[in-house]
Amino acid sequence: MYNLVAPCLFGLEKTVAYELKKIGAEDIKITDGRVHFKGDDIMIVKSNICLRTAQRVLIQLGQFKASTFEELFQGIKSINYSKYIKKDYKFTIAKAKSVKSKLTSIPTIQSIAKKAMAERLKLLFDTDILPETSNIEIPFNILIQNDIANLYIDTSGASLHKRGYRELTVEAPIRETIAAFMVEATPWNISRPFYDITCGSGTIPIEAALIGLNIQAGINREFLGEKLPFIDKKIWNTMRSHYISQEKDEDFVIKAYDKDKNAIEIAKNNAKIAGVENHINFEVKDVKDLNIQESNGFIISNPPYGVRIGEEKEIEQLYSYMKKLFKTLDNFSYYIITSDEEIGEKIGIPFQKNRKIYNGRIKTHFYQYLAPKKKI
Repeated sequence: MYNLVAPCLFGLEKTVAYELKKIGAEDIKITDGRVHFKGDDIMIVKSNICLRTAQRVLIQLGQFKASTFEELFQGIKSINYSKYIKKDYKFTIAKAKSVKSKLTSIPTIQSIAKKAMAERLKLLFDTDILPETSNIEIPFNILIQNDIANLYIDTSGASLHKRGYRELTVEAPIRETIAAFMVEATPWNISRPFYDITCGSGTIPIEAALIGLNIQAGINREFLGEKLPFIDKKIWNTMRSHYISQEKDEDFVIKAYDKDKNAIEIAKNNAKIAGVENHINFEVKDVKDLNIQESNGFIISNPPYGVRIGEEKEIEQLYSYMKKLFKTLDNFSYYIITSDEEIGEKIGIPFQKNRKIYNGRIKTHFYQYLAPKKKI
């Protein structure tokens, strides 16, 4: 069993934990921006393929106090690497990060960690010389936070939000992990109308369609873990085949609008790459021109924040259009992410909950209003 960690954006931890529980992870524990769990090789593969709201999947090799470089050296040297590195392998300290800690020089942290690891491996392999070139290279990551060091092996490579379908984007796009979280945080199902009225490059409706069809987030991308020699490569193919066999052939259409013609063209292309183009109706249309006749539906959207000078008037106009539209809708639920803390009053929705989410460096709130139950 490995000690595993799934880093995520602040505010998404409970959703990541829920996803891990669904795929059978054990001993799940939440800390700020991280979800810790235990699992075997199969769990590493499953979590990389299935997690929609996590950033990556890390193997945690050790944790220790490191307020001095000597403590860092001794802590790295004390870890047992025999499961991960063989005598003919090469290793690197691929990434290092220091947060609120006394040790701040990243190059020095990497250099000392590499020396300490080399010392340990020389003892392990009873040799004075380690290979400088090899067909197999194991990359290690170090995080020092509040003077506590953690050593990891990254099994994901590129962040898990990179599903592979978003070739082009509009300015300031919402991250795929946040879009998936927004959908998963609602009781929406494919029998209910789904609208994104400011869809941009289409990330929210695409993530919703993937969820509706049970297409796993990472099914069409590669992972660093596939190159790690201590994880059986057959598992990756076996699990991919399994999850592809679980995909559903459902009949539903998500409706997505944006007034920007270029954004809609980008969204259509992204949906095609994701394989969900037949389940999303993208249309160039301003909010003020929408006429929604369905009832008991969901509006899940990421309207522009208006953080740039000169955009305030345009955003206020958008809010007035949204308020007018929402007054015409019958028993809709609303899930909106924005940095505007007065959004409820501006669009006329008495939100019941809000959840703080950091979208990049911008603090946002995910506002939620669930309509009363009504027979469909």
